Amino acid sequence: MRMYQRNGIIEEVNYCVPLSAITMTTLDSQADKSLCHLDKVPSTELAEVPFDCGLHGGITTLESQVSGHSIDEKRHTIGMLRRQDGRVLKPVVKPLLGKREIAFYESLQASEDPVMLQLKNYVPRYYGTTELPIFGRPVTFLTLKDITDGMAEPCVMDIKIGRRTWDPLATPQKKATEELKYAESKRTYGFCITGFQVYCLSSGQLKKFGKHYGKTLDAKGVVEALKMFLNISPERPPCRHLIVQLLSFLWKILLFFRIQRLFRFYSSSLLVAYDANRLRHYIRLSNTRTDSSSSLVDRSRSPTNNHAAVSNVPKDVNDATSNSGTAEVNRNRTTERIHFVKRSISLSSECDLPGKGKTLNRRGSCSPDFRVDRPCRTNSHVNNVDGDVKRMKEDYDALLNELTSFSEEKQSWVRINMIDFTHVFPADDRNTLDLNYLEGIENLIKLVERFLVSKDNAA
Repeated sequence: MRMYQRNGIIEEVNYCVPLSAITMTTLDSQADKSLCHLDKVPSTELAEVPFDCGLHGGITTLESQVSGHSIDEKRHTIGMLRRQDGRVLKPVVKPLLGKREIAFYESLQASEDPVMLQLKNYVPRYYGTTELPIFGRPVTFLTLKDITDGMAEPCVMDIKIGRRTWDPLATPQKKATEELKYAESKRTYGFCITGFQVYCLSSGQLKKFGKHYGKTLDAKGVVEALKMFLNISPERPPCRHLIVQLLSFLWKILLFFRIQRLFRFYSSSLLVAYDANRLRHYIRLSNTRTDSSSSLVDRSRSPTNNHAAVSNVPKDVNDATSNSGTAEVNRNRTTERIHFVKRSISLSSECDLPGKGKTLNRRGSCSPDFRVDRPCRTNSHVNNVDGDVKRMKEDYDALLNELTSFSEEKQSWVRINMIDFTHVFPADDRNTLDLNYLEGIENLIKLVERFLVSKDNAA
């Protein structure tokens, strides 16, 4: 849909799909409510809706929402909702913007253009629109796939891409307002962080940071926010597996914007998500491998295996010794993993009924076909049995998932979607690229790449 303003009259040209059949009913237009109260506490859990706004049929508020409108009874605003089937409902807040975004998704669904087909890989799956009665009035929602579906501890960040966030129809007042928002971040990097939530790996606590936090970030603050979101600290270097997964998505979107000339994306965001539960597993796995490598190095430096002792040994013998050492490491890893699984199964029997020996399946439930004795370890200042059991169960579930998942599923614990298309316009000049978007995503990639090549990166 192409839109122009001529002599004070707004003219509309649909993208591809007519919208005459779409009935638009919305909430009253209101300004965004902040989540600033969440920034003042170390952690928070989103509570159930404290009032009757008409939710029913298994529909709840979207707990992983980090930006945009939130539920407010007094002002009768509504935020993102979630269905039990893993789909989210995005409310249409303003008729014109909602109509524009619906037209974008509909045209994307119907188009056979190669560029549009490629774009579909980076946006949430679209299931059409639906209507729900909220606060006694019908509200139109876009139905989309939830990016966090299946994640145990979803860490989510909304990154608005582009130095310019106002579209061609913006009034001078709107332009001035947008220029002041996230000014330092947009001026330095060409993007801004509008909100995020993160689960602390050590405690499992959820922390949320709203748009007011994002507006305070300067150039250094943006880097610190990214570190916090990626669970990077002086004691915990970046997880290379997580960084590589994020970059693989970002590079693909970057390549798309280096060829697409159909649209200009204003005030559009990248929604970044990963599962802290899986990250915890990968970090422990990395630490285990590091410890095993260190043990091998220590053994190679012992008096019986030092360089002087083997300097006169023929080359073929040295090669055999090297291969033997590698085989030993592999055997040790296999033995440790088997021992780990056995201990996980054994310790899990502590929660079973007396006299019922059981074994865990992939979902953590038990089968009566396996019997083991109860462990003899007890809690003390030396032994933390409960903590060990919890950690081992987490590792066991992660291990089973690694062994039984397809390669695409293994990567699904890290995801990035392009979202928010209310300010997407057809390009006036299709011989040029969307330089506004390109600047932002290129700088974002550079910042993330710094974590990958960090000198103290050992994970």
